[in-house]
Amino acid sequence: MKEKRRPGRSDLEAIRGQILDFACARHDFKLESEDFPFDGNWNGVFLIRFRDNPVEDKLYCEAPLGEHFIRFGLDLEVDVQVWQQEYENIIRKASGYDVAVYPSLNKGGGKRHCRLSTRAWIPNFGQRIFGLTLSNLIECKNTILFMLSGS
Repeated sequence: MKEKRRPGRSDLEAIRGQILDFACARHDFKLESEDFPFDGNWNGVFLIRFRDNPVEDKLYCEAPLGEHFIRFGLDLEVDVQVWQQEYENIIRKASGYDVAVYPSLNKGGGKRHCRLSTRAWIPNFGQRIFGLTLSNLIECKNTILFMLSGS
């Protein structure tokens, strides 16, 4: 059986180009920062501006060299007391979208910082996959925020 070729630096550059070329009716993308170390792993931060809302959000992208996936992440900040009461519902809601929740350690502030994360497999990667993956991630975040606004 022929072994599949593992993605290299040129593949990651092509993926980054696809993300930058991606056009969606509801979002504008701009590369805020890019980290492409010598080992080839790519970490990029895109600013997403919602056309129907002045809110600007950051989309984090990771593409580890040699891996067959690219990981996308959005940040979520929740009041510590709300997190303590609702964390099970937040995780349940996120799992319905196939999105992982990574809470950070709380360093005494009034907010709990979390990263919502999902990934797409590089062999299937294209603008359509990116659009579906990102739309799912954004919809998950909006659903959680809507759920918490009623708390």
